[in-house]
Amino acid sequence: MRALNFIFLFLPFAVFSQPEGKLFVHSGFITNNVLAYVQYPQNQYIVIDTIELDDMKLIGDKLFISNDKIFVYNINTNAQIDTFQTTSANLICNNSNYLVISRSESPFFEVYNINTKSLVFSLDTNKVKMMPVDLLVDMNRAYLLFDTIIQVIDLNLQDTVGTLTATYSSWFPSYNTHLINSNTKIYINVGIATGAPRFAVLSLDKASLAVETVLFQEFIEAYYEPVLADNKLYMSSFPSHYDIQNDTFMIFQSNPITYPLCYDEVSASMFLYKPLNFEVSYFNNNTYSSGVVLPTYLNKAVYYNQKAIGIAKIDDTKNILVYPNPANNELNISLPAEKWVKGIRIVSLNGNNYINIVNSSILSRKIDISDLKEGIYFVEVQFDDEVYKSKFIKASVK
Repeated sequence: MRALNFIFLFLPFAVFSQPEGKLFVHSGFITNNVLAYVQYPQNQYIVIDTIELDDMKLIGDKLFISNDKIFVYNINTNAQIDTFQTTSANLICNNSNYLVISRSESPFFEVYNINTKSLVFSLDTNKVKMMPVDLLVDMNRAYLLFDTIIQVIDLNLQDTVGTLTATYSSWFPSYNTHLINSNTKIYINVGIATGAPRFAVLSLDKASLAVETVLFQEFIEAYYEPVLADNKLYMSSFPSHYDIQNDTFMIFQSNPITYPLCYDEVSASMFLYKPLNFEVSYFNNNTYSSGVVLPTYLNKAVYYNQKAIGIAKIDDTKNILVYPNPANNELNISLPAEKWVKGIRIVSLNGNNYINIVNSSILSRKIDISDLKEGIYFVEVQFDDEVYKSKFIKASVK
């Protein structure tokens, strides 16, 4: 049974440290479009470029931006370093091999080799009839959202493998719809265009392609893209969220209203935005940070954790070997003989805990990762007195 609780909810985030990285932000409305970042922990606002954009994604150590063409920025130097020669580019998504693009003109769907920048294939209007409102790639499938229609495209077959209808408990039209990727399901957040604010959350099972409504809520605003963290889907006023495992919805109406932007699993920090004064901040250890005020409206935000990239660098006397990297079906973890291991877990960049092992006496471990989707993960090894992390890439299953 779902529960609606009008209480202030302090979130049970684990405490690691404050963020150490860059929160990339794009602000502007019609004019004054600025690409910038907030450097943490300094809280320093730094402008990179003056540019309009439709979408931006972090892929490895590069920032991809769609603005007619696709522009690529170096994360460390902030310089524009590359371009994909498409036109009318709108939304961006990727897996390890492909850069998937939706366009505002026909063909509305293109797939590029992410390394060579060459066009792999596109689908004409017989296959993709219009521009999707959201786009998601998981493994070798692309999910295109059109209002309440979801089209599933196999990137290897280069064809549609399913067209689904996402219905919800309202005859009103939808708006501000988003796809959110989880382990076995994709969640669809649907804003509903009525006089009173309301929204629905639906789930799409990746295996069966079955769609069901898991939440329908009235008088709650959900304007910004939801954020998934620790099996909780944060939308509306922070810390309001839908608990996926317990099937409960918790609501808190903050004043001024504050929306989640993105989650840093390394520092366990949720980045936040207050539209009333264009302020970004973060929530960590039950405490709100000081804010940084943007020059105008926020459009997009993504976070790059600089500490996480170097976290696998461990001194030779306490070596943890993770191999192969990239890995397909099985991951090997070699542990130091003198260390007492309390536990091992594998977590994704968005904070989802996928594999958890408690075993205190082994020197090595083979872990089945065949069920993990493609992407970047962290291995966390808990010793008696400290935690070490290493990063690996989950490649497609051969």
